[in-house]
Amino acid sequence: MNFRPLMYLGLSLLLSACGVQQAPPATATRVTLDTGTIVGNEGDHNTFQWRGIPYAAPPLGELRWRAPAPVQPWSDTREALAYGPACVQPDNPTAGPNAPKSEHVIGVEDCLTLNVFAPRAALRNQSRLPVMVWIHGGGNMMGSSQVYDGTILASSQDVVVVSMNYRLGLFGWIRHSALRPPGASRADHSGNYGTLDIIAALQWVQRNIANFGGDPDQVTIFGESAGGRNVWSMVQSPLAKGLFHRAIVQSGSLKIMDAVKSEYIDESAPDYPSHENNASQLIPKIVPEAASLDDIAVAAALRAKTPDEIYAQVITQSPGNYEQPRLFLDGYVFTEPALELFKDPRKYNAVPIITGTNRDEDKLFMMFDERFVDYKLGFIPSVKEPLRYNKAAALGSDTWRIYSVDTPAEVITTHGGGPVYTYRFDFDEHTSFIVDLPLLLGAGHAIEIPFVFGTHESFPWTWLFSNNAQRAVVADTMMTYWGNFAHSGNPNGSDPNALPTWTPWRPTGKNILLLDTQDSGGVRMVEDRLSIESVRQRLLTDTAFSRQERCEAYARILLNGYMISDGYDASEHDQLCATQ
Repeated sequence: MNFRPLMYLGLSLLLSACGVQQAPPATATRVTLDTGTIVGNEGDHNTFQWRGIPYAAPPLGELRWRAPAPVQPWSDTREALAYGPACVQPDNPTAGPNAPKSEHVIGVEDCLTLNVFAPRAALRNQSRLPVMVWIHGGGNMMGSSQVYDGTILASSQDVVVVSMNYRLGLFGWIRHSALRPPGASRADHSGNYGTLDIIAALQWVQRNIANFGGDPDQVTIFGESAGGRNVWSMVQSPLAKGLFHRAIVQSGSLKIMDAVKSEYIDESAPDYPSHENNASQLIPKIVPEAASLDDIAVAAALRAKTPDEIYAQVITQSPGNYEQPRLFLDGYVFTEPALELFKDPRKYNAVPIITGTNRDEDKLFMMFDERFVDYKLGFIPSVKEPLRYNKAAALGSDTWRIYSVDTPAEVITTHGGGPVYTYRFDFDEHTSFIVDLPLLLGAGHAIEIPFVFGTHESFPWTWLFSNNAQRAVVADTMMTYWGNFAHSGNPNGSDPNALPTWTPWRPTGKNILLLDTQDSGGVRMVEDRLSIESVRQRLLTDTAFSRQERCEAYARILLNGYMISDGYDASEHDQLCATQ
């Protein structure tokens, strides 16, 4: 992400709107967990909420770069009234208000907490409610659970909502021989510490959610962007088997990275940009004497460094933005590339799936790119060439959808898995005062989140979005689909007339649900199939872009982006980049 002042402003406004007011403890919320008793407070929309519940031990000292350890039980009643602090990450506004700041980072290492939102009646009902576990996005390098309010979704859909923090960036994913000591577990050796945190949170749900009125046998995981990637990772990981029963992927990715390249890769390699800040680059910077030390001493030196000292060595592209390897094909947490797994339902967690993307995913990132956008008065963005802007956005956004939606849906259903329900979110009815947001942002990345959580009527979305009545219909429709899916594994629910029928992926005919306002065609099934071959041809031949631009975009779109690398052809790339 390339955060610029306008993005900072918008996100800061959102976070300030979340508020910091804290309701007092409510006796009715007293719940006994496997580690001790907690008390929460009353939330909005007739809910109870428990926030900042530890689900794993603080990953400090010797537990840094280890698989999550059990929580130490407590004897007194613990107040769970406020979100736990964000995990360590570069300074950015997506971490939320509880993110202690130091020189190079915000957040803390003691951050492995989760939050529960439930209808107040859930604690009294004999029947248990479905559970929806949210995994936040942020590139697996930024973000936190505290900026997502689950009260409206819990109340309107009669579900228990859980959200979590998990280790991010260099504390969540890193591989180096010094962190693989003899005798340590395969989990410790994996380097996938953030992924293991998510699994630990799901295990916590299995052990404890019944005490909040939730059903551990009806758990739906859902997440957006990196959160969607993490949902796909749970579908892929054998360690998550039985921990969830449905999955919703919003703008996710199937990409699991090469473990060897994540430790060392030549900087001339076409996929180097995805592996920047790998272990061979960073460890000598963090521990300058590493070459003269054995692995035990290197590990001790690494654990002695502060988060500031570690992140001071990271190669950054812009404030709050950097690249690093993450989610490794280690042979334990992840055993095979996704599309190989999906050819055999016995090899992965073959649950019902919803997966979709937004029509203009890439525009959120392009809108601050000076190759495409000018800045009036130095800060008001204006698209230079609308046709070229839309074509560039479509190349990246369509490729994102192919690898996150169409390809896995096709492979899963062809090989006896499924059902898979696919969608495209098209809402782009934004305010156009001063800035032409319908063109600049469109149906951009993450725009669907307030529709899913029902927070679209809150500031700053009321400032950003227009067409109030019709957008409310889209939000209610999405929440109902999501809620129905959590209740039954079918987004349509029991009333065939309540919603437009959403049919699962099929090899012919209408295959994808479009989510939009009535003025733009409404919510409807259409046939719209994308292939990587068509995207590749557009990239190779479209004269709206120079040969140099197409050369640079080829690897980024087909190899180094948010997807897997099956669309990349090295000889074709070389030919495109050859000088004339």
